[in-house]
Amino acid sequence: MSRFHGILSSRRLTRLGSLAAVCLLTPVMHGAPAVRPNIVVCIADDLGWEESSPYGNPAVSTPHLQRIAREGMRFDRFMLTASSCSPSRSSMFSGRYPHNTGAMNLHTDMKPSVELFIEPLRATGYHTMLIGKSHGTNHPEVVKKFDRMEKADWGRPWTMGDMWERALRERPPDRPFLLWAASIDPHRPYRQGTHAQPHDPAKVVVPPYLPDTPEIRSDLADYYDEITRFDEHVGRLLRVLSEQGVLDQTVVLVISDNGRAYPHSKTRVNLPGIKSPLLVRYPKLVPAGSVAPGLVSAVDLAPTILELANARPLAKTDGTSFVPILRDPAQRIRTAAFAEHNWHNYMAFERAVITETHVYVRNWLPELPASPPGEVVPLPFYQEMRRSFEAGTLPAAFADTFLKPRPPEELFDTARDPHCQHNLATDPFSSPVRQELERELLAWQERTGDAFPSRAQLKPDDIDRRTGTPLRKDSGGKRSTPEKN
Repeated sequence: MSRFHGILSSRRLTRLGSLAAVCLLTPVMHGAPAVRPNIVVCIADDLGWEESSPYGNPAVSTPHLQRIAREGMRFDRFMLTASSCSPSRSSMFSGRYPHNTGAMNLHTDMKPSVELFIEPLRATGYHTMLIGKSHGTNHPEVVKKFDRMEKADWGRPWTMGDMWERALRERPPDRPFLLWAASIDPHRPYRQGTHAQPHDPAKVVVPPYLPDTPEIRSDLADYYDEITRFDEHVGRLLRVLSEQGVLDQTVVLVISDNGRAYPHSKTRVNLPGIKSPLLVRYPKLVPAGSVAPGLVSAVDLAPTILELANARPLAKTDGTSFVPILRDPAQRIRTAAFAEHNWHNYMAFERAVITETHVYVRNWLPELPASPPGEVVPLPFYQEMRRSFEAGTLPAAFADTFLKPRPPEELFDTARDPHCQHNLATDPFSSPVRQELERELLAWQERTGDAFPSRAQLKPDDIDRRTGTPLRKDSGGKRSTPEKN
């Protein structure tokens, strides 16, 4: 256990330090519930942790998420292992970090040899269903690990609720079940389908790293509409479970795979990129209206589900069950979480350590700008930001996405700076924290077999960072010049 406990811990974490150490080193398998509950995981696509009413957003309509928080537990420090969908989801299924799952980059699938929590569940008698977005699980041998898999219709996101409801109604009635309800809301493009009560651009909450312009407000309102549709689909699941008489025998979890699809969020290993909502409802175990302040990582999800199901643990896992937190929200199971950013349209290699008070980021390619996902770059609001930056008129608070070279290290005091806008890596007062977290990062990399290979071995850009135009491959297989539309 490293020295950063004494440097970074709050007084409360210090008092609970011994308990956290025990939880980190010892599997939590005693006292599991005697009954095997059903498991429903509702996972949104590109939902920022701030954009729902349980997390304090007054403008977005999410009454069903609010109900789950009211009747269950809200986690305030649930951290993903990546801010890109395929790698992030691979960790949830496997309890391992993306660089060990085979799904290190966007659009890559997990290796069939990687054990998923689905496998012990099926061996225990669970009927397992993945309905919706299937990124990371499309290898034919991985598909076979599920009893039922139905992929999302990306052109008709409004049908997701129908798919989820049909899967619940057609499941075997005499077996416990897992439903991995994988929405494609609120992924771009927005304005797909109709919305009964569109959000008012004047009422949206503009994050401090985006300019407050009419174009961005309109775009955020469209994003809110997609979030509300996700919430409506979650509500349909709750209704069907109640009709079937199994709602209170079902663990319902709500999470996201990465942050909102905007600059400084998705594909970044800061809090806007990797912090996710986590809501859990299970009245047999979880205190209603409770809030858990401790750190939890996406690699902890698989061990938790397996413990709740009284199934055997995974043979290999980097996670720890957070069942103790479900019983008592004051418990702690870890003092640090870890995240990585690899290829997502653009070459990248970044790693992060997250504690309850700080985020430390190491960037192996500081010569490259922090471009947002490829679908964001061609959008009118982003191109206007780019033009303003190149003209020297874009305020510094919004310019982070265009800067190059970038700092090879970043350190953020997340208690004071939750949007990670003020880099303290060169601040002498913060040097002890930076040094300790750097050591923690290197120890994690050694422990998990992670290392920077070389720039030549990384996947190159496939979209122009300035215009968002797809790039054409040259004769050597490298992407270079823009393709003509």
